Amino acid sequence: MASFYRNENLKKCLLIVLWGVTLFAIGFGIQFYRGLGQKFDAVQNIPINEVKLDTVADGTYEGEYTFETISAKVTVIVKDNEIKKITLDEFETDKGEAAADIVDTIVSDQSVMVDDVTKATDSSRVIKLAVLNALGQ
Repeated sequence: MASFYRNENLKKCLLIVLWGVTLFAIGFGIQFYRGLGQKFDAVQNIPINEVKLDTVADGTYEGEYTFETISAKVTVIVKDNEIKKITLDEFETDKGEAAADIVDTIVSDQSVMVDDVTKATDSSRVIKLAVLNALGQ
């Protein structure tokens, strides 16, 4: 066994293989991370249009939207061409919990065209899309 470690050519070969595997793992990790980021950024490319409340009859509407690991289910109450209340019935996100506050902003502004919550942009976008689905828009 001692002669195994004394063979210089074998040591060089093992070192080259070790470096190759390490560089491959680093490259794979970088590509995976970049791809994951691009996948989630895709939700930002989904168009959001203004809600036309004059075309929405009074009532209670439910809607949901799921994108990858983020999902939201909402209940929207509309009366007299105004959004009276939005309830976030279910909300699953990895790290965008702050986006839950966007429903209050949508109600106060009477618009889904409000700014996304900082550091929770994808989650904010999913909630807006759930509201649009609820209102059939």
